[in-house]
Amino acid sequence: MTLSVSPQGVFGPKWLGSLALALTLGCGAESEPVPKQTQPPGATPEQGPPENAIGGFSVQFPDVTLAPGEERTPCWVFPLEIDGPSRFVGGASLTTTAGLHHGNLTSRKKTGEGVRPCEKGKGGVFDGEAGDILGGGSVLFGSSTQLVGTEWRRFPEGQAYRVKDDYEVVARMHFINTSAKPITLAPKYEWFTVPEADVSQEIAPFIWILSDFEIPPKSEYSVDTECWVGAPMKIVDAMPHMHALGERFQISYVGGKKDGEVFLDDRGFDEASDIYSFNPAIDLSQGNGFRFGCTWKNTFNKPIVEGIGDNEMCMLFGYSYPVENAYSALATREKCVVAPSPPPDWMPPGAQ
Repeated sequence: MTLSVSPQGVFGPKWLGSLALALTLGCGAESEPVPKQTQPPGATPEQGPPENAIGGFSVQFPDVTLAPGEERTPCWVFPLEIDGPSRFVGGASLTTTAGLHHGNLTSRKKTGEGVRPCEKGKGGVFDGEAGDILGGGSVLFGSSTQLVGTEWRRFPEGQAYRVKDDYEVVARMHFINTSAKPITLAPKYEWFTVPEADVSQEIAPFIWILSDFEIPPKSEYSVDTECWVGAPMKIVDAMPHMHALGERFQISYVGGKKDGEVFLDDRGFDEASDIYSFNPAIDLSQGNGFRFGCTWKNTFNKPIVEGIGDNEMCMLFGYSYPVENAYSALATREKCVVAPSPPPDWMPPGAQ
């Protein structure tokens, strides 16, 4: 069963709490075979800034040293200081050494000055992203798992997402040292703005989450799920997210003339970028919705559930258009709830 939520009904406390969990970490079926791939996956995004970049902003993390086996989930706030006249982001990059499991960077209305830790109660990797977005902020960057090197998220020509003045960057990070020696890392993010006149299609973020799974000890296990969408949604950028036990992540159409056709087939956990770019966009209106799922190989003598550490995740983060149809999904075996992202100019009741 899929439940669709209207823009008027989605921005309530229940959705806020669910989406906050989703950003860090639809009716489904367990252990079913995934569909055969019938078309190649999307391409790696173009590397380098947009050719028409006219400004931007950046975030440089301070050095962080991790002892062998150490794991941290810190949170920082950075000024959002935009150079140039545009407020439309056409591309971004992350450069890091070993130790970054992943990071979620959002914007929110300005609360202070300078680089500083997040306020008490907002420092966890599971807390706060939905509040930022529902307060009028943007999803700025979500990185691949365990990336080493530089990762680019660059959109097709004419496409960009919006950022606002008088906002700041919030970075909720997950660091882990899986080596036997101390390591030091200092990730750097850069965003590149393009002229507003060059933006023919504004895009918006979405996220799909498959929850409530349990992987038996010493076994290979697959879960997939179906969600139905009620309006056209065109995907231009997508990034699967699993942990070290991940073997495969697939997405296919459900219903319509492309029923069962796979449009993304990622072969699991590695240190390379997992960002896929689609040009032309994947048009979900060619079906009635989408099926997505994960396969894991549990090498432990214990069950694995959703979470951090040894546990796993099955989620997809991306960008699509039109902005009013950028549907996020929260799913279990019993149901799937889909809801659109807040409009770019949306503000919560009572906000200035």
